Amino acid sequence: MMSGQAPGNPMPGPGPSQQSGYGPGPGPYAEPFYGAESGYGPGQGPTPTRRVEYGADSADQEIANIVLGAAGRFIGKAIKNRMQRVAEERVMPTLNARAEQQRQEMAAIAQRYPELRACLRDQVIFLAGGTRAVPLSEVSLPQVTLAQADAIVARLRQP
Repeated sequence: MMSGQAPGNPMPGPGPSQQSGYGPGPGPYAEPFYGAESGYGPGQGPTPTRRVEYGADSADQEIANIVLGAAGRFIGKAIKNRMQRVAEERVMPTLNARAEQQRQEMAAIAQRYPELRACLRDQVIFLAGGTRAVPLSEVSLPQVTLAQADAIVARLRQP
């Protein structure tokens, strides 16, 4: 008992059905789902699922499940290794060749038009010292060719 509290008087403050500001207020979710407070008692609650044993057949089934699981992992690993080999032998060289071609194209554009600029914030392409701009949405940037760059520069140089 606390000092200054009369025997039999409840402690001041929010009761179990009053909202304290820290948890759920009154309602169906204010009480715990199971435990002594809910009537289930300690350690009781929703019943867990139980495994039913069927004798010798279940042991054979367990062995079959283990064998099939191992076979599935083995086959999956073989497929993964094959896919990686195909990617390394066929896909990556193709992607690298395309990337190198694009780098060469961009270098040729930069060499031919050193005054060509892009502003990513405003999403425009313009010529240094010029007054016109072309929206980036009209240009397919990853696949810009030298011919497309020629057309863009001609458009920007129009009076």
